Amino acid sequence: MRKLVLVLLACAACASAPSTTVPTTTQPAPITTMPTPPLVVSGPVLTGAAKWADSAARLIDQATFAGSLPGLRSAGLLIDSALAAYPNDALLLQYRGYELYREAGQLGIDAATRRQLPQVAATARIKLLESLAAQPLAETHALLAMTMGRMIGLDQIYSPTLGPLIPKEMAAAVAMGPNNPRVWLLRGIQSFYTKPEYGGGDSVAEMQLNKAIELFTTDNPAPPAPSWGKAEAYVWLGQVLQKQNRIAEARAAYNNALSVQPGYPWVVYTLLPSIEGR
Repeated sequence: MRKLVLVLLACAACASAPSTTVPTTTQPAPITTMPTPPLVVSGPVLTGAAKWADSAARLIDQATFAGSLPGLRSAGLLIDSALAAYPNDALLLQYRGYELYREAGQLGIDAATRRQLPQVAATARIKLLESLAAQPLAETHALLAMTMGRMIGLDQIYSPTLGPLIPKEMAAAVAMGPNNPRVWLLRGIQSFYTKPEYGGGDSVAEMQLNKAIELFTTDNPAPPAPSWGKAEAYVWLGQVLQKQNRIAEARAAYNNALSVQPGYPWVVYTLLPSIEGR
């Protein structure tokens, strides 16, 4: 049991991505009404729950890259409004859990908001479980594993109950999506924070993140399916390489992230400066 708890402690850290401080910009104000989603400009025209899910996915991506907590919460309000009309839609429920997963990462930045983390993480778990009950999806399993890791990191009281479920959920994600790059991205993040004696470590994380990057080259999910993570995969690979003092390779990975997502604040203001002059 002690070994299991140690493994869970290692996994818990993987639930949050490092944050960055960027120059002050005008943040989007939270919405209080349900606006009309933007029209799809190419491909099949989306309607109903799919249209709202696609709009929510775009808002979450924009807010995540910008590091905008208000932007994430605006996306959450949009999804809540959509769920009032489509309460059992698996993808809307997954995106709500995903938004809360991203929100928890932002809450960890500031001590003033950190106290909100337990409730946000617990709500994310509930939404992801509801999504799985409606329709199992690979990303949902992987996000649930990461969310439970965060919950254990916040309060060890969850270790006996949630701890054994983490590897089961990640295994279910891989079984359902063996070629899903987002699953391998989350596995790589998890391994980055897990000690080698417990199945993680730098070499394992590097392999998993490289696999994610390879899979992203052919990843082209049709909206409103999840499509996030490509730039982030390069960011995490860069951190694995930087940790091993492979600075030239880390810099190349960070620049690859910028080629996918120009101006990515985490890269521009935190990661590249951390290796400047090395």
